[in-house]
Formats: sequence, C-alpha cells, structure tokens
Amino acid sequence: MNILNIIDKKRLNKHLEYEELDYAFNGYLNKNIPDYQMSALLMAICINKIDDKEILDLTDIFIKSGQVLDVSAINGPLVDKHSTGGVGDKTTMIIGPIIAACGLKMAKMSGRGLGLTGGTIDKLESIPGFNVNLSIEDFLHQVDNIGFATIAQNENLVPMDKKVYALRDATATCESLGLIAVSIMSKKIASGSKNILIDVKYGKGALIKSKDDAYLFSQIAEKIGQKYNCKVKCIIDNMDMPLGDNIGNSLEVLEAIDILNGKNNYLKDLCLKLAATLISMGKDINYDEAYKLAQEAIDNKKAYEKFQEFVKAQGGDITKIRVSPYKVMVKSLKNGQIVNIDAHKIAQLARAIGCFRETKEDKIDYSLGIVLNKRLNDKVKKDDILCELYVKENYNKNIYDQAINCFEIKED
Repeated sequence: MNILNIIDKKRLNKHLEYEELDYAFNGYLNKNIPDYQMSALLMAICINKIDDKEILDLTDIFIKSGQVLDVSAINGPLVDKHSTGGVGDKTTMIIGPIIAACGLKMAKMSGRGLGLTGGTIDKLESIPGFNVNLSIEDFLHQVDNIGFATIAQNENLVPMDKKVYALRDATATCESLGLIAVSIMSKKIASGSKNILIDVKYGKGALIKSKDDAYLFSQIAEKIGQKYNCKVKCIIDNMDMPLGDNIGNSLEVLEAIDILNGKNNYLKDLCLKLAATLISMGKDINYDEAYKLAQEAIDNKKAYEKFQEFVKAQGGDITKIRVSPYKVMVKSLKNGQIVNIDAHKIAQLARAIGCFRETKEDKIDYSLGIVLNKRLNDKVKKDDILCELYVKENYNKNIYDQAINCFEIKED
C-alpha cells in the first residue's frame, strides 16, 4: 500500500477502504508518514468530504489507537457532553459543576483550541497550577469522588486524534464535518459514557457554518452512537455572535466563575438548557424537573462550590488567574443601536491579539483577550465603550480599527 496512491484517490473524490484509512492514519501516528503527506490527505478529505462508511471506519480506527476507559467503578449516572466549537464557548466549565452538584458524574476529555475557536484545555491551563494530565486512575477517582474531572488527551486515550487534531489546527483543515464527527465521537466513546450530549454550534463563529450542516453533523454523530450502543442527543445552537461576554483563556474562566455566581446572560441560559438535558438523560426524569435542579444548583451556590472543589483537586488556584495589565478601550464612533456583533470577526481579532495558535508549536499568552461591554440590540452613544482589549505591551495598533469593524451599529 502506498500513501501517495491513497492521497491521490481521495483527491479524485473516491471512497477509501478501511485498510487504506488504517494504513494512512496509523502510519502517521507511528511516524512512518510525515506531516506534509498527512496534511495533503486531510486537505483532500476537507475538500471532497468522506462518506458515512469512511466516517464509521475512521472512528473505529481512532478508538482502537488507544484504550477505552473502564468506568464500571464509578458510582452513579455517568454523562458526557461536547461542543463542536465556537467563539467564547466555555460551557464545559459551567455545566460540569452543575452536573456534579446534581449528583451526576462527568468524565470529560477535552481538546485544545482548533482554528479560530478556543479549547477547554487551554482555558483550564490558564488557571495557575491546573493539571490537565492526570493519570487515568486519578481521573476516574476524581470523577467518582467529586463528580467531575477534565483531562487532555493523553498517550492512552485516542492518541491518534490528539496528533491529527494538532495538525488540522495548523493546516486549515478544521471544517470537515466528517473529521469533526470522528474527532468528537472517538473521544466520547473512549471516555466510557453511554449518555452523550453534543452541543452543535453553527454560524460565523463556529467550525460548522450552516444550519443544514449542523443537522447533517447531528445525524452523523447519532449514527456513530448507534454503532457503539450510546444514547446521543444533539442540541443545535446558532453561533453568529460570540457566546458570552469574554473571549480569551483567562477571561473565559473568569466569566464561567461569574455565571456560577449568578451572572445572567445568554451563556447562562444555554448552560442551564444543556445541563438540564444531561440531568434528564442521566436521572431519567422530565426536562422541566431537570431544569429546576440545574437552576437550584446555581442559586444555592453548590455548583460554584463544585467548581472550586474541581479546580483545587486538579492543582489549580483561581486566585492567581492573571489578565494582561495593558488594555485598549474601543469606543463607538456614533450614536445608534448594535444590530450585529460578528463572531468570526471577533475570532479574527482574538487571533490578531494573540489568543490562538498559528502553528502547532505556538505558546499561548493566556492573559490576552476581549471583553464585550455591549450586546446585541443595545443602544450606544458616541464614545461609549464597545469592548476592552487585553493586549501585549507592544501590541499592533491596527487592531483598534479591526475591533471597531466587529460591531455593526445602525445610526440613529
């Protein structure tokens, strides 16, 4: 078998057999196939797509690249969730503690940033001391004891996805529905839960751009779940605007803390909806009853207490979270009403500031980011602060104009 023939076959939009996918992807994992050839194959897949059989085969290959967790020792209902990615999405840090406060368990394996979307692991690592590389034994013990733990992909759990994920991030091959489904579902199945919720984001600030593609992705995820005897539910959510007010790693952790302490915005509403769905699945109760439990967990601060317990157990110290001392206040140029805050432009701005990786090897400055001071439909006056940019000391002054262009204001 020859990797050049496999690349060329997919370039010509032909079906790849299990053995061909196995040869290519395990060859890359085992360092027999270099980055540039795997990049070419990923690009061909991204352009020409992969069919359902290829998706199921590749998911199986990914899962078999590592171990599947034995979660039989965890007491209580086990649930899992994943988001397909969006600008400002910090839902895991909010939902996990709510779930734990309601008596369920979540063993969450998360990823780093992908393309123009942030990653949960990068956000958690912005908490000084936070360890995302727990041993499997410690990970499962924490889930059973506290109710929630989050780790990065390690050498044992779907190592193939960890390696391919990083390459996709650096080669503009993030937006393939098939590759997104393989990546997410292989990790979910390897994590052991039979109750899986996928928060499917679509729009300008998401990897999935259209509602039709979001529905298609949902169908793919459910098919994979059926093969592995998993109950999979998908909630489809628009991501034309950023999710929440903060974008950037440390800033997003701080907003998650604010939500758990009662801050009200669309992000909180979505997290309650997602948490209620998981509670309903795990406890086998109706949605309204589950929603009430989720709301109570925030109101009585038990969810925030679980967050503190979770962070402490993994070595983090939220009192030491740092944001950049260098701020740029972006002001409105006119009176009017905000009719759009473009999530894709916000993501590009965040990348220009330095929030995301440009290459696999890049280090992230966790202290950088954006805080939105105004929301959709807000009335603004000239010189009102639209957003605050947390920047490096020697930041590029052009980002001011870039920030202004993220806001569409209908003049009075």
